Amino acid sequence: MVIEGWPYHDDMKRIASLEDIPDTGLKFAYSEGPLEEEGILLKMSDGSVRAYKNQCRHLPMRLDDREPSEFFDPAKGELLCNSHGATFRSDDGLCTAGPCKGSHLKVLPISVEDGVVFIDESATGSFFDV
Repeated sequence: MVIEGWPYHDDMKRIASLEDIPDTGLKFAYSEGPLEEEGILLKMSDGSVRAYKNQCRHLPMRLDDREPSEFFDPAKGELLCNSHGATFRSDDGLCTAGPCKGSHLKVLPISVEDGVVFIDESATGSFFDV
């Protein structure tokens, strides 16, 4: 996508407008090398946004892999892996409890322009990056 006048390149992909991100977060697809992956987009209480790969650091499973499929508790500001019980801080992705305590969710490269969130797919790494 090329938007005239913006410092973006073809690998910038629109995720959503800020107003379309629910309090419980938004899942989205993106490319990581040759693979399609799933990300989680969160709107923080201060209006900023964070994006993480939807994958637990304990085992390579989506955070919402099992029922119930909720993955974010905005009141606590925590993401939850409902398979392993790990909890992650929403502001930096740090695992604060569970089998992967001390590790971080993979942060995704996003930017916000004119109220729209974009991901830079050229900077997501590859399947082998952890």
